[in-house]
Amino acid sequence: MPESELHPGRATPEGTRRFASRFPGLPGNFRKPDRLTLSSLGLGTKPGAPGGVDDLLYRSALPRLLEGGVNVFDTSISYRQMTSERALGRALRRAFAEKIAAREEVFVISKCGYLSVDAESVIEGRRYLITTYVDTGIVDPNDVVNGVHVLRPAFVADQIERSRRNLGLETIDLYLLEDPELELAARGPTLFKDQLARLFEALESAVARGAIAAYGLSTWHGLLLPYWERGHLSILDVFQTAIDVGGPDHHLRGIALPYNVALGEAKGLESQFGPDSHAASLFDTLRDTGTAVFGAQPLVQGRATRGLPPFFRQAFPGLSSDAQRCLQFARSTPGLTTALCAMRGPEHVDENLALLAHSPAEPALIEALFAAARRRDGATR
Repeated sequence: MPESELHPGRATPEGTRRFASRFPGLPGNFRKPDRLTLSSLGLGTKPGAPGGVDDLLYRSALPRLLEGGVNVFDTSISYRQMTSERALGRALRRAFAEKIAAREEVFVISKCGYLSVDAESVIEGRRYLITTYVDTGIVDPNDVVNGVHVLRPAFVADQIERSRRNLGLETIDLYLLEDPELELAARGPTLFKDQLARLFEALESAVARGAIAAYGLSTWHGLLLPYWERGHLSILDVFQTAIDVGGPDHHLRGIALPYNVALGEAKGLESQFGPDSHAASLFDTLRDTGTAVFGAQPLVQGRATRGLPPFFRQAFPGLSSDAQRCLQFARSTPGLTTALCAMRGPEHVDENLALLAHSPAEPALIEALFAAARRRDGATR
Protein backbone atom coordinates (compact mmCIF):
# COMPACT_ATOMS: atom_id res chain seq x y z
CA MET A 1 0.00 0.00 0.00
CA PRO A 2 1.45 3.42 -0.93
CA GLU A 3 2.37 5.78 1.89
CA SER A 4 -0.29 8.25 0.77
CA GLU A 5 -3.04 5.66 1.30
CA LEU A 6 -2.13 4.72 4.88
CA HIS A 7 -4.84 5.59 7.40
CA PRO A 8 -3.63 8.51 9.55
CA GLY A 9 -3.73 8.80 13.32
CA ARG A 10 -2.92 6.76 16.40
CA ALA A 11 -4.48 5.83 19.73
CA THR A 12 -4.78 8.90 21.94
CA PRO A 13 -5.76 9.50 25.58
CA GLU A 14 -8.88 11.39 24.52
CA GLY A 15 -9.87 8.85 21.86
CA THR A 16 -9.46 5.75 24.01
CA ARG A 17 -11.25 7.47 26.89
CA ARG A 18 -14.13 8.26 24.55
CA PHE A 19 -14.27 4.61 23.45
CA ALA A 20 -14.47 3.44 27.07
CA SER A 21 -17.22 5.94 27.87
CA ARG A 22 -19.53 4.10 25.47
CA PHE A 23 -19.48 1.02 27.71
CA PRO A 24 -20.66 2.04 31.19
CA GLY A 25 -22.03 -1.46 31.73
CA LEU A 26 -18.58 -3.11 31.67
CA PRO A 27 -17.26 -2.62 35.22
CA GLY A 28 -13.50 -2.73 35.50
CA ASN A 29 -12.94 -3.51 31.83
CA PHE A 30 -10.69 -0.55 31.10
CA ARG A 31 -7.21 0.24 32.43
CA LYS A 32 -5.05 3.34 32.00
CA PRO A 33 -1.37 2.66 31.40
CA ASP A 34 0.57 5.59 29.96
CA ARG A 35 -2.59 7.77 29.90
CA LEU A 36 -4.34 5.50 27.39
CA THR A 37 -7.58 3.68 28.24
CA LEU A 38 -7.26 0.05 27.13
CA SER A 39 -9.63 -2.90 27.40
CA SER A 40 -8.80 -5.82 29.71
CA LEU A 41 -9.36 -8.25 26.83
CA GLY A 42 -7.66 -7.96 23.45
CA LEU A 43 -7.64 -9.87 20.18
CA GLY A 44 -4.62 -12.01 19.34
CA THR A 45 -4.14 -13.10 15.73
CA LYS A 46 -1.43 -15.76 15.76
CA PRO A 47 -3.33 -19.07 15.28
CA GLY A 48 -4.63 -20.30 11.97
CA ALA A 49 -3.51 -20.99 8.42
CA PRO A 50 -2.41 -18.16 6.12
CA GLY A 51 -5.28 -16.41 4.37
CA GLY A 52 -8.50 -18.21 3.51
CA VAL A 53 -11.16 -18.97 6.10
CA ASP A 54 -9.07 -17.75 9.02
CA ASP A 55 -8.77 -14.33 7.39
CA LEU A 56 -12.54 -14.15 7.13
CA LEU A 57 -13.02 -15.25 10.74
CA TYR A 58 -10.61 -12.65 12.12
CA ARG A 59 -12.13 -9.94 9.94
CA SER A 60 -15.65 -10.79 11.09
CA ALA A 61 -14.57 -10.97 14.75
CA LEU A 62 -13.10 -7.48 14.84
CA PRO A 63 -16.26 -5.35 14.46
CA ARG A 64 -18.08 -7.54 16.97
CA LEU A 65 -15.25 -7.02 19.45
CA LEU A 66 -15.25 -3.26 18.91
CA GLU A 67 -18.99 -3.19 19.50
CA GLY A 68 -18.51 -5.27 22.65
CA GLY A 69 -15.90 -3.05 24.34
CA VAL A 70 -12.54 -4.36 23.07
CA ASN A 71 -10.06 -1.83 21.68
CA VAL A 72 -6.72 -3.70 21.82
CA PHE A 73 -5.59 -5.68 18.77
CA ASP A 74 -2.34 -7.64 18.60
CA THR A 75 -0.50 -9.05 15.60
CA SER A 76 2.98 -9.62 14.14
CA ILE A 77 4.47 -9.60 10.68
CA SER A 78 5.31 -13.28 11.13
CA TYR A 79 1.80 -14.37 12.13
CA ARG A 80 0.29 -16.50 9.38
CA GLN A 81 2.94 -15.30 6.91
CA MET A 82 1.87 -11.65 7.06
CA THR A 83 -1.81 -12.39 6.48
CA SER A 84 -2.76 -11.63 10.09
CA GLU A 85 -1.54 -8.06 9.72
CA ARG A 86 -3.38 -7.69 6.42
CA ALA A 87 -6.64 -9.16 7.71
CA LEU A 88 -6.50 -6.98 10.82
CA GLY A 89 -5.73 -3.90 8.75
CA ARG A 90 -8.59 -4.49 6.34
CA ALA A 91 -11.03 -5.06 9.18
CA LEU A 92 -9.89 -1.95 11.04
CA ARG A 93 -10.10 0.31 8.01
CA ARG A 94 -13.60 -0.95 7.27
CA ALA A 95 -14.61 -0.36 10.89
CA PHE A 96 -13.27 3.19 10.67
CA ALA A 97 -15.15 3.79 7.41
CA GLU A 98 -18.37 2.45 8.94
CA LYS A 99 -17.80 4.56 12.08
CA ILE A 100 -17.86 1.56 14.40
CA ALA A 101 -14.79 3.14 15.97
CA ALA A 102 -12.33 5.92 15.19
CA ARG A 103 -8.62 5.41 14.69
CA GLU A 104 -7.71 7.32 17.85
CA GLU A 105 -9.92 4.96 19.91
CA VAL A 106 -8.09 1.77 18.91
CA PHE A 107 -4.72 0.43 20.10
CA VAL A 108 -2.78 -1.69 17.59
CA ILE A 109 0.30 -3.78 18.45
CA SER A 110 2.67 -5.43 16.01
CA LYS A 111 6.06 -7.08 16.30
CA CYS A 112 9.14 -8.35 14.51
CA GLY A 113 12.05 -10.66 15.18
CA TYR A 114 11.52 -13.65 12.90
CA LEU A 115 12.18 -14.08 9.22
CA SER A 116 8.83 -14.58 7.55
CA VAL A 117 7.82 -15.41 4.03
CA ASP A 118 4.93 -13.59 2.39
CA ALA A 119 1.91 -15.81 1.76
CA GLU A 120 0.98 -13.61 -1.19
CA SER A 121 4.37 -13.96 -2.89
CA VAL A 122 4.72 -16.37 -5.81
CA ILE A 123 8.40 -16.88 -5.02
CA GLU A 124 9.41 -20.07 -3.20
CA GLY A 125 9.94 -19.44 0.50
CA ARG A 126 13.71 -19.81 0.80
CA ARG A 127 14.32 -17.85 -2.40
CA TYR A 128 11.97 -15.12 -1.15
CA LEU A 129 13.98 -14.70 2.07
CA ILE A 130 17.28 -14.59 0.19
CA THR A 131 16.19 -12.10 -2.46
CA THR A 132 14.22 -9.92 -0.04
CA TYR A 133 16.65 -9.75 2.86
CA VAL A 134 20.09 -11.19 2.09
CA ASP A 135 20.63 -9.95 -1.47
CA THR A 136 19.46 -6.46 -0.47
CA GLY A 137 21.85 -6.29 2.49
CA ILE A 138 19.06 -5.94 5.03
CA VAL A 139 20.13 -9.16 6.74
CA ASP A 140 23.62 -10.58 7.10
CA PRO A 141 23.40 -14.40 7.38
CA ASN A 142 25.78 -14.17 10.34
CA ASP A 143 23.13 -12.18 12.21
CA VAL A 144 20.54 -14.96 12.02
CA VAL A 145 20.04 -16.92 15.25
CA ASN A 146 18.62 -20.45 15.21
CA GLY A 147 18.04 -20.15 11.48
CA VAL A 148 15.03 -17.82 11.80
CA HIS A 149 15.56 -15.05 14.36
CA VAL A 150 16.95 -11.62 13.50
CA LEU A 151 17.11 -8.42 15.52
CA ARG A 152 19.28 -5.86 13.78
CA PRO A 153 18.47 -2.16 13.24
CA ALA A 154 18.19 -2.38 9.44
CA PHE A 155 15.92 -5.41 9.68
CA VAL A 156 13.71 -3.78 12.32
CA ALA A 157 13.37 -0.61 10.24
CA ASP A 158 12.41 -2.72 7.21
CA GLN A 159 9.85 -4.72 9.17
CA ILE A 160 8.19 -1.61 10.58
CA GLU A 161 7.60 -0.31 7.06
CA ARG A 162 6.25 -3.66 5.87
CA SER A 163 3.93 -3.84 8.89
CA ARG A 164 2.64 -0.32 8.24
CA ARG A 165 1.80 -1.26 4.65
CA ASN A 166 0.27 -4.60 5.65
CA LEU A 167 -1.92 -2.90 8.24
CA GLY A 168 -2.61 0.15 6.11
CA LEU A 169 -1.90 2.36 9.12
CA GLU A 170 0.30 5.43 9.20
CA THR A 171 1.32 4.80 12.81
CA ILE A 172 1.50 1.55 14.79
CA ASP A 173 0.68 2.26 18.43
CA LEU A 174 3.13 -0.21 19.95
CA TYR A 175 5.92 -2.08 18.17
CA LEU A 176 7.59 -4.95 20.01
CA LEU A 177 10.85 -6.83 19.51
CA GLU A 178 10.11 -10.54 19.70
CA ASP A 179 12.12 -12.89 21.92
CA PRO A 180 15.27 -10.80 22.47
CA GLU A 181 16.46 -13.46 24.91
CA LEU A 182 17.50 -15.53 21.89
CA GLU A 183 19.97 -12.80 21.00
CA LEU A 184 21.17 -12.64 24.61
CA ALA A 185 21.88 -16.38 24.56
CA ALA A 186 23.68 -16.19 21.22
CA ARG A 187 25.73 -13.01 21.75
CA GLY A 188 26.37 -12.90 25.49
CA PRO A 189 25.52 -10.05 27.90
CA THR A 190 28.05 -7.46 26.70
CA LEU A 191 27.32 -7.69 22.98
CA PHE A 192 23.61 -7.97 23.69
CA LYS A 193 23.60 -4.73 25.67
CA ASP A 194 25.24 -2.89 22.76
CA GLN A 195 22.83 -4.53 20.32
CA LEU A 196 19.80 -3.53 22.39
CA ALA A 197 21.00 0.08 22.48
CA ARG A 198 21.29 0.17 18.69
CA LEU A 199 17.83 -1.37 18.35
CA PHE A 200 16.33 1.21 20.70
CA GLU A 201 18.01 3.95 18.66
CA ALA A 202 16.28 2.61 15.55
CA LEU A 203 12.96 2.45 17.39
CA GLU A 204 13.28 5.98 18.77
CA SER A 205 13.97 7.10 15.21
CA ALA A 206 10.79 5.34 14.07
CA VAL A 207 8.86 7.19 16.79
CA ALA A 208 10.35 10.51 15.67
CA ARG A 209 9.19 10.00 12.08
CA GLY A 210 5.71 8.89 13.15
CA ALA A 211 5.94 5.26 12.02
CA ILE A 212 5.30 3.96 15.55
CA ALA A 213 4.07 5.66 18.72
CA ALA A 214 5.96 3.51 21.24
CA TYR A 215 8.00 0.33 21.49
CA GLY A 216 8.81 -2.53 23.82
CA LEU A 217 9.66 -6.21 24.12
CA SER A 218 7.71 -9.41 23.58
CA THR A 219 9.43 -12.23 25.43
CA TRP A 220 8.70 -15.86 26.05
CA HIS A 221 10.93 -16.65 29.03
CA GLY A 222 13.70 -14.03 29.25
CA LEU A 223 11.96 -11.76 31.76
CA LEU A 224 10.53 -14.71 33.68
CA LEU A 225 13.72 -16.67 34.33
CA PRO A 226 15.03 -16.16 37.87
CA TYR A 227 17.79 -13.58 38.12
CA TRP A 228 20.31 -16.27 39.06
CA GLU A 229 19.77 -18.31 35.89
CA ARG A 230 21.62 -17.91 32.62
CA GLY A 231 19.41 -16.25 30.02
CA HIS A 232 17.68 -14.01 32.54
CA LEU A 233 16.72 -10.64 31.08
CA SER A 234 16.80 -7.81 33.61
CA ILE A 235 13.91 -5.39 33.16
CA LEU A 236 15.90 -2.71 34.99
CA ASP A 237 18.76 -3.09 32.51
CA VAL A 238 16.27 -2.86 29.65
CA PHE A 239 14.83 0.39 31.00
CA GLN A 240 18.28 1.77 31.72
CA THR A 241 19.21 1.16 28.09
CA ALA A 242 16.06 2.99 26.99
CA ILE A 243 16.97 5.93 29.23
CA ASP A 244 20.56 5.95 27.93
CA VAL A 245 19.26 6.08 24.36
CA GLY A 246 16.12 8.18 24.61
CA GLY A 247 16.56 10.08 27.85
CA PRO A 248 13.85 10.32 30.53
CA ASP A 249 11.20 10.78 27.81
CA HIS A 250 12.07 7.52 26.04
CA HIS A 251 9.26 5.60 24.35
CA LEU A 252 9.71 2.13 25.86
CA ARG A 253 6.10 1.71 26.95
CA GLY A 254 5.03 -1.93 26.63
CA ILE A 255 5.87 -5.53 27.49
CA ALA A 256 4.20 -8.71 26.24
CA LEU A 257 4.74 -12.16 27.71
CA PRO A 258 2.85 -15.39 28.40
CA TYR A 259 0.60 -15.33 31.43
CA ASN A 260 -1.99 -17.95 32.29
CA VAL A 261 -2.93 -20.59 34.86
CA ALA A 262 0.02 -22.75 33.79
CA LEU A 263 2.58 -19.96 33.37
CA GLY A 264 2.08 -17.61 36.28
CA GLU A 265 5.70 -16.63 36.85
CA ALA A 266 5.13 -12.98 35.95
CA LYS A 267 3.05 -12.70 39.12
CA GLY A 268 4.20 -15.59 41.26
CA LEU A 269 8.00 -15.69 40.86
CA GLU A 270 10.41 -13.11 42.24
CA SER A 271 12.52 -13.13 39.08
CA GLN A 272 13.57 -9.47 38.96
CA PHE A 273 15.38 -6.93 41.09
CA GLY A 274 13.45 -3.72 41.60
CA PRO A 275 14.89 -0.21 42.01
CA ASP A 276 15.16 -0.85 45.75
CA SER A 277 17.43 -3.88 45.07
CA HIS A 278 14.86 -6.29 46.47
CA ALA A 279 13.69 -9.30 44.50
CA ALA A 280 10.17 -8.98 43.13
CA SER A 281 7.93 -10.43 40.47
CA LEU A 282 7.94 -8.81 37.05
CA PHE A 283 4.46 -7.38 37.62
CA ASP A 284 5.51 -5.87 40.94
CA THR A 285 8.71 -4.47 39.42
CA LEU A 286 6.73 -2.70 36.70
CA ARG A 287 4.12 -1.34 39.10
CA ASP A 288 3.71 2.44 38.92
CA THR A 289 5.93 2.74 35.82
CA GLY A 290 3.01 3.31 33.44
CA THR A 291 4.16 0.37 31.34
CA ALA A 292 1.39 -1.48 29.52
CA VAL A 293 1.69 -5.24 30.10
CA PHE A 294 0.02 -7.68 27.71
CA GLY A 295 -0.54 -11.32 28.62
CA ALA A 296 -0.30 -13.80 25.76
CA GLN A 297 -1.92 -17.23 25.59
CA PRO A 298 -4.31 -16.84 28.53
CA LEU A 299 -5.99 -20.11 27.48
CA VAL A 300 -2.67 -21.97 26.89
CA GLN A 301 -3.71 -22.57 23.27
CA GLY A 302 -6.99 -24.02 24.49
CA ARG A 303 -5.42 -26.60 26.80
CA ALA A 304 -6.27 -24.58 29.90
CA THR A 305 -9.96 -25.19 29.32
CA ARG A 306 -9.51 -28.86 30.17
CA GLY A 307 -8.67 -30.32 33.56
CA LEU A 308 -8.75 -27.25 35.76
CA PRO A 309 -8.45 -28.16 39.46
CA PRO A 310 -11.66 -27.91 41.51
CA PHE A 311 -10.36 -25.08 43.71
CA PHE A 312 -9.86 -22.95 40.60
CA ARG A 313 -13.35 -23.57 39.25
CA GLN A 314 -14.87 -22.84 42.65
CA ALA A 315 -13.09 -19.48 42.78
CA PHE A 316 -15.18 -18.15 39.87
CA PRO A 317 -18.71 -19.43 40.55
CA GLY A 318 -20.52 -16.83 38.47
CA LEU A 319 -18.86 -17.76 35.18
CA SER A 320 -20.20 -20.27 32.69
CA SER A 321 -17.09 -21.92 31.23
CA ASP A 322 -13.49 -22.77 32.01
CA ALA A 323 -12.41 -20.45 29.19
CA GLN A 324 -14.11 -17.56 30.97
CA ARG A 325 -12.51 -18.59 34.27
CA CYS A 326 -9.03 -18.62 32.71
CA LEU A 327 -9.55 -15.23 31.11
CA GLN A 328 -10.96 -13.85 34.36
CA PHE A 329 -7.88 -15.07 36.23
CA ALA A 330 -5.59 -13.30 33.75
CA ARG A 331 -7.48 -10.01 33.44
CA SER A 332 -7.94 -9.81 37.22
CA THR A 333 -4.26 -10.16 38.08
CA PRO A 334 -2.84 -6.86 39.35
CA GLY A 335 -0.16 -5.65 36.97
CA LEU A 336 -1.63 -7.07 33.77
CA THR A 337 -3.20 -4.53 31.42
CA THR A 338 -4.74 -6.77 28.77
CA ALA A 339 -5.15 -10.51 28.22
CA LEU A 340 -4.64 -11.22 24.51
CA CYS A 341 -6.86 -14.03 23.30
CA ALA A 342 -7.07 -15.40 19.76
CA MET A 343 -10.76 -15.43 18.84
CA ARG A 344 -12.13 -16.44 15.46
CA GLY A 345 -15.39 -18.33 15.76
CA PRO A 346 -18.42 -16.16 16.61
CA GLU A 347 -19.36 -18.44 19.51
CA HIS A 348 -15.96 -17.86 21.14
CA VAL A 349 -16.16 -14.12 20.54
CA ASP A 350 -19.58 -13.94 22.20
CA GLU A 351 -18.50 -16.17 25.10
CA ASN A 352 -15.47 -14.00 25.81
CA LEU A 353 -17.36 -10.73 25.44
CA ALA A 354 -19.92 -11.97 27.97
CA LEU A 355 -17.11 -12.10 30.53
CA LEU A 356 -16.64 -8.33 30.32
CA ALA A 357 -19.99 -7.78 32.01
CA HIS A 358 -18.38 -9.22 35.18
CA SER A 359 -16.13 -7.12 37.37
CA PRO A 360 -12.56 -8.40 37.64
CA ALA A 361 -11.91 -10.59 40.67
CA GLU A 362 -10.48 -9.01 43.78
CA PRO A 363 -6.67 -9.08 44.15
CA ALA A 364 -7.07 -11.13 47.33
CA LEU A 365 -8.68 -13.93 45.33
CA ILE A 366 -5.75 -14.03 42.90
CA GLU A 367 -3.34 -14.20 45.85
CA ALA A 368 -5.41 -17.02 47.35
CA LEU A 369 -5.24 -18.97 44.08
CA PHE A 370 -1.47 -18.70 44.00
CA ALA A 371 -1.31 -19.84 47.63
CA ALA A 372 -3.57 -22.81 46.87
CA ALA A 373 -1.42 -23.75 43.88
CA ARG A 374 1.72 -23.62 46.02
CA ARG A 375 0.11 -25.87 48.64
CA ARG A 376 -0.99 -28.33 45.97
CA ASP A 377 2.47 -28.39 44.39
CA GLY A 378 4.06 -28.94 47.79
CA ALA A 379 1.73 -31.83 48.55
CA THR A 380 2.58 -33.62 45.31
CA ARG A 381 6.34 -33.51 45.75
